[in-house]
Formats: sequence, C-alpha cells, structure tokens
Amino acid sequence: MEQALLEIVQELGVLGVFAASFIGASSIFIPIPYHVLIFWVGANTNYNVYLIVAAAGLGSAIGEMVGYGAGYAAKRVFSETRRRRLDAMLKVLLRHRKIWPLLVFLFALTPLPDDVIFVPLGIVRMDFVRVFVPCVFGKLAMFYVLVAGGRYLGDAARGVLSGGEVNVMITAASIIVFIIILVIMLKIDWEKILAKYESYLSRFQPFSE
Repeated sequence: MEQALLEIVQELGVLGVFAASFIGASSIFIPIPYHVLIFWVGANTNYNVYLIVAAAGLGSAIGEMVGYGAGYAAKRVFSETRRRRLDAMLKVLLRHRKIWPLLVFLFALTPLPDDVIFVPLGIVRMDFVRVFVPCVFGKLAMFYVLVAGGRYLGDAARGVLSGGEVNVMITAASIIVFIIILVIMLKIDWEKILAKYESYLSRFQPFSE
C-alpha cells in the first residue's frame, strides 16, 4: 500500500500528496504509514514545504472525517434507549466543551490512533466544526514538523518507507481501545449522570429574588 501511495505522489506531485494523505487517514483502524511517506517527500523532493504541509494537512484531516462519519451513521443502528443515552452523553461532554478541541488537536498532532476519538465523537454526534477545525490545525502542525525534518535531514532521511509488525500491533491496540470506549459509552446510563450533574450545578446557582 505504501508503494501505491508513493507512486501517486510521484505521478501527481502536490495533488498526489493530498490524495495519499486522504487515503492514508481514511482507513479505519488499519494504519497506513502515510506520515512516513510525507516525511520522505520532504526529504526527496523540491516541492515547496508549505504546499506539502497544506496538502497533507487538509487531505489527512478530511480523511479522518471518514471515521467521524462512520460513527455518525452508526448511531442509527442503536436502540432508542441507547440513542437517548448517547444524547445525554453528548450533553455531559458539552459541559466541558473547551477540552474537546484540545484533545482532537493532540490526537491529530501526534501518532496516536485518531479513530479511537473520531469514531466515538461521530457516534455522539459532536458538532462537526468542533471536530474538524482542531483536526486541521493538528495535522498542519504535525506535517510541518515532518516535512521540515525531512528537508533538514536530507540524505539521512532517504529510503525510510517501512511498515510491518508495528502496524499490526497498532491496529490491534486501536481496535481494543475502541471496543473498550464503545462498551463504556453504551453501558453507562448517561441520562442519570446528566441528571445528577445538573442537580449538582443547580446548588451553586444564585437564588432568584
């Protein structure tokens, strides 16, 4: 798969970087080392650094939304009771809305398995803009480091494409973590938690005259 993505980049240039990043990021729980490919592009081509970063960042951010969309669509298969609990869970999450853009940014910025957070956020139907915008900034920051690093290291960074057993381990770990998160999301009675949370907050509201 890595070789196919490399050929796309070699054939289409910066547009190929966008396409390869989109394809790599859109695979759910099956890691495709497109990050390494972008690092290789930085080291082995004369493309403008900012064009590579923009193409890779936007392509991968849009690709990550495939996981969000899959989660969004998956909510329909749950029972009415499960859907009510998920709606209550979203309300609980929105009580701490400032932290979620930061978490999305960090997952997008680092090699953490993004689907572990994007699919659940899709299931609870977190606002798309709150998910997509920090994802774009996280990806842009990550690819700037990768491309600039590849350009700086030059010859030392050539021929770095690899995959293998590490990808299998990442896939297995991602699926296990996702299953754990999904079980927690569906088993907890979020309606009760929301009711208790709102009751707790109401104690600190000033009495009306």
